[in-house]
Amino acid sequence: MANIYVREAREGDVQVVADMVARLKMLNEELDPHFKAVENIEEVAEEYVRKAIEDPNTLVIVAVDGDTETVAGVIILRIEDRIFYEPRKKALITDFYVRAKYRRRRLGTLLLEQAIEHAKEKGAGLITAVYPAGNIIADEFYSKAGFKDLLVEKYKPLY
Repeated sequence: MANIYVREAREGDVQVVADMVARLKMLNEELDPHFKAVENIEEVAEEYVRKAIEDPNTLVIVAVDGDTETVAGVIILRIEDRIFYEPRKKALITDFYVRAKYRRRRLGTLLLEQAIEHAKEKGAGLITAVYPAGNIIADEFYSKAGFKDLLVEKYKPLY
């Protein structure tokens, strides 16, 4: 991990980050068919990442392999106002992906730590994460990092 550094994503990172987001969404599809990725997932992901990088309430943080300058992982979080609750601001992790060759090397922990620091700088007093209910790896990762259940979202297919 000595050659890994973390920074905010830039315009030049859009394509590689979009690829990671698309891969993440396609992995979600494997967990539950109600996460079926749209046909043009690559285009949608690119537009999503481009807007996220420009949005002052969204943080796109990448981990970069300093030896190859390869983006090894990404975490995307959005600062939201919880108008009815204190603390008012929370950071919501919406996307988190680490390339396979960089997994099991504490890169995810490094990205999460940086996300927490950035969230604090933006005034967030709470950080949450959303991911498919069947994602045991995410459950274990966040639990190990001290996250607890906050909300429950149930669904019923309408078609």
